[in-house]
Parts: sequence; C-alpha cells; structure tokens
Amino acid sequence: MKKSTLKGLLIAVAVIALIALGIAGLNFVEHLSEKAPEGAGTASIPVGNRTGNTLTIDDVEYTLNPDLSTLLLIGTDDIELEQHEGYWTQALADYLALVILNDAEKSCTILQIDRNTMTSVPVLGDGGKVVGRSTQQICYAHAYGDGMKLSCENTVDTVSALLCGLPIDNYLSLTMGSIAALNDAVGGVTVTIEDDFTGVDDTLVKGETVHLMGQHAYNFVHERMRMPEDDANTSRMRRQAAYVKALTEVLRDKVEADDSFVLKLYDAVADYLVTDCAVDELSNFSESLAEYTLEGFVSPEGENVKDEYIEFYPDEDKLEQLVIDLFCAPAER
Repeated sequence: MKKSTLKGLLIAVAVIALIALGIAGLNFVEHLSEKAPEGAGTASIPVGNRTGNTLTIDDVEYTLNPDLSTLLLIGTDDIELEQHEGYWTQALADYLALVILNDAEKSCTILQIDRNTMTSVPVLGDGGKVVGRSTQQICYAHAYGDGMKLSCENTVDTVSALLCGLPIDNYLSLTMGSIAALNDAVGGVTVTIEDDFTGVDDTLVKGETVHLMGQHAYNFVHERMRMPEDDANTSRMRRQAAYVKALTEVLRDKVEADDSFVLKLYDAVADYLVTDCAVDELSNFSESLAEYTLEGFVSPEGENVKDEYIEFYPDEDKLEQLVIDLFCAPAER
C-alpha cells in the first residue's frame, strides 16, 4: 500500500476519532479547551516515552518497545452519545482499532480488531466494579458501563487482556452517528462498491464508484446485519479500511488548503466524542504526527463460526506472535 503522511490520517483512522484532534493549528488547543470532549482529563498521549515495561507471554518475558505508544479507537453503534444509568447499555463497540505509533521510525500501524472476537469480557455490577467475566463477543465490553467513560475503560481493559495484557495508553470513542456528520463536513468521500447493498441502499451499486454523502456514507461504513451476502464482520472491516484510506486523501487536501479546517471537523463530531486525552497535550501530539507515515492495517488471524451469531475465534499462537512482532523490542524477541 502506498504510504501516506499522517497529516490528517490518524483522525480518519477509526472512522473519525482523531480527525477532530489530530491536525491542530497553533490556535487549536485554545479553541478546543473551550469545548473539551466528554471525559477529557489529564492523561497525556505519550509518543515514544514508554520505559521499563515488560510483557509475559507463555512464561517468557518480553520488553515492550519504548518507542511505541498506543491509542484505542472505539466506534459504538449508538447514534447519539448518551449517559446511561446503571452498568449495562445497548451501546456495542462495532469498530475497534488500535493505533500504534513508532516515534523512532516516525510510522503508524493500525491493528483492526473484529467486533465478533470471542474473548473474556469483564462484567460490571454495583458501583461499576467487576463482578465476574463472561466469554462473549468483544463488542459487548462497551455495553457494560455507562455508555461513556466507564464503558470505554471496560473496552480498553478487554482489548488489553486480549492482546496478552498489553498496556493501552489512551482511548478515543465516537458513536456511529458521527459518520454522516464527518463525511459531509469534508464534502463527501469517493469509494468503489465491492459488496451487494441490494435492499439496503440501492444507490450503492456493486462495481460502481460512488461519492458518498450523508446516510449513504453511514450505510457504507456501518451496515452488516442487513447485507444479503455477509452477516459476518469481515466485509464491513474491509469497507471501513477502504473508507479510512479514501477519507485520509480528502482530509490531507482540506487541511493543507485551510489550517482551520480541523476546527470545523471538531464542531461536526464534538457531540459524539468521549476521550481520556488531555486537551493541553493534543497540540504537541498533532505536531509529532506531521512527519509520520502509515505502514498499513493488520488484523489477527482466526476463524469465523456461525452459532446464533457470528463468532470470531482468533488463532491464539498467531495472536501471541502478532503481539510480539508489533509491540516488543527487537532485541528481546
């Protein structure tokens, strides 16, 4: 895949999350702090400052690459952002992608995680405390919580456990309702339709190149259950990756032409966003990303099994090796 500069990419990466935060101009933080995203706190986004961390896999201790930092991007199937009472919601994490930044190499890799991945999910009870664990699709981790910060933290913990206990530095979450808003804010995105959307969205004709606007962008990125050819998540993950790549190109042009464009994007998605990233750290982070290149997308290998729903079972040995390859310092392999 042709490498792209991360100037505008990491925002597109999860179908939007970093877009509102990733390419800041000199005045971005000043504007952003006036309308900080839900959950924004004091946690900074570290770039290449991990020290002394190790990971034990099959009784072998590995040293984590100190040049790496990670950001979990979460796309929930809620249309609107809503604070739920209690510790169970209907908001599932339909999109999960771990952004891996390598400060030494000035590169970025995106680890896509299938929302159908079967894993041990923490079950929350009174006070939001873990009262047990249940093996189920990883997307349900976000449903345990308040639909906002607590749900995001439960999702982070679940993804971390799936990846052999890998520490995850920060998270950004957007509801799927932000897709159309973001898409239209950049003037739409052009993609080639590779799936059969018959009866779902007849404007998306297989084999044709289409300029997506509004609800059609949402359908392209989000639809799965109503698709006549695919009730698994494989095709949708492919579409999401294709959309991110196309969106990246549009974003680069928009931002290079207008430094203030990112503020317009933030306005478009602010009501859908939850993050633990500190507002006053975003400007430095965005400046660091200007020289980064996108190395590509990777996903765990495994098998889809049809039960009542599609269940994805990752190959444990290959998943462990993937974690070692992506996150551990070469000298310790």
